[in-house]
Amino acid sequence: MSLNINIPEYGVTQFNKAIKNVIEENFSYVRIKGEISEIKVAAKGQIYITLKDEASILSAVVWEQKKRSLTFEPETGMEVVLTGRITTWSKFKTTYQLDVDKIEIAGEGALLKIIEERKKRLKDKGYFDVKKKKKIPYLPSRIGVITSPTGSVIYDIINRISDRFKTPIDLWPVAVQGTDAAKNIIDAIIGFNKIIKNSKPDVIIIARGGGSTEDLMTFNDERLAEVVSESKIPIVSAIGHETDTTIIDFVSDLRASTPTAAAELVVPLKSELLRNVTHLNQRMLFGMENIYKVRSIDFKNLISLIKKPAQIIELFKSKLSYINSNLERVINNNIKITTKDLFALSGNLKMPYDLIKLNKSSIKNLSNNLNSIIKRELLNNKEKYKNFLKLIENNSIQSNLNKGYSILTKDKKIINNSKLIKENDNLNVRLIDKTIEIKVKKIN
Repeated sequence: MSLNINIPEYGVTQFNKAIKNVIEENFSYVRIKGEISEIKVAAKGQIYITLKDEASILSAVVWEQKKRSLTFEPETGMEVVLTGRITTWSKFKTTYQLDVDKIEIAGEGALLKIIEERKKRLKDKGYFDVKKKKKIPYLPSRIGVITSPTGSVIYDIINRISDRFKTPIDLWPVAVQGTDAAKNIIDAIIGFNKIIKNSKPDVIIIARGGGSTEDLMTFNDERLAEVVSESKIPIVSAIGHETDTTIIDFVSDLRASTPTAAAELVVPLKSELLRNVTHLNQRMLFGMENIYKVRSIDFKNLISLIKKPAQIIELFKSKLSYINSNLERVINNNIKITTKDLFALSGNLKMPYDLIKLNKSSIKNLSNNLNSIIKRELLNNKEKYKNFLKLIENNSIQSNLNKGYSILTKDKKIINNSKLIKENDNLNVRLIDKTIEIKVKKIN
């Protein structure tokens, strides 16, 4: 008699279905804790995970449609809790796996440990160095914002910027949570940096609202931190609430406690700016007025020391007139003396022929001497007169022009000091034959 007569007999498919029913009915929805030892991403997008503890392993899968609901991207070495359904598969081999709906970090302590390890690696590479941080422009002409297009954050930023100083805003919509969020934000930063110069924002705000440590894990991504640090455009991080701190807060050029605070840090208050501009304008006008007054006084003092050509000519005319008067006085005195001597001689004149002849000879000599003196004085005075004329001609404007000099004027006033001109002034230069206009490009 056979011992197997009471043992049930199954077909392969029948047995596999029975096992499937047992497993899925008893473990329809479970939460399993363990460490991720292996991750593989399939060509169709699903993620295969191997979960382990001290003694065994469990296979799990996150299907493409479930990836969007994940709050962070799983990594090897993470201690997690997987929530999902146990399913079996027996087409090519017999196996079972966890069909994952949700992945959670196994306790906030484990999550904080991961964050601290990432922060240490980035700090050792120099990404937190203050010297690498770029200066935020005082008044940007365009602002780039990377955030979710549907949340309240973008509206808070737009409204705050509009209230303070209305500035063009370019929104790059991204997911701020989930497995694709970090990649979306990285693509946005790179995209903003590749925009042509005239359309490129002067500063970027990366923002999202508050959340748990797990919700903010996107902003603790190492690759995202590296891209933020390498951005040519200054970046302001505004993640969560005032007490929330993520890794990109350490690598960004400026950290804002909230998205609204980021808007306040990026643009100044227009009313204060106008008040400052008005104050500076008043100071500038007052300073210019003082400088103009001082320069005007200096200019008038200089003008008083400069003699006009007409004054110089009049001076030489006066000297010539004085010399001519002296010449006439000398001649008149000589004539008077000679005449007096002539009358004296006439009184002693004797009628005898010899005396007359002698006196005639004396008179002739005196006359010749007088003529010689007059001629000599005339020649001397003519020579002096020529010298004065020559001096006047040599000091005339035309004479200086003939020598190669030129006269520089501004607004019909002669320039003799470089302090009277400045860059881009239009000047007139008088040469021997013509007057030319020049424009000052540089003063050395």
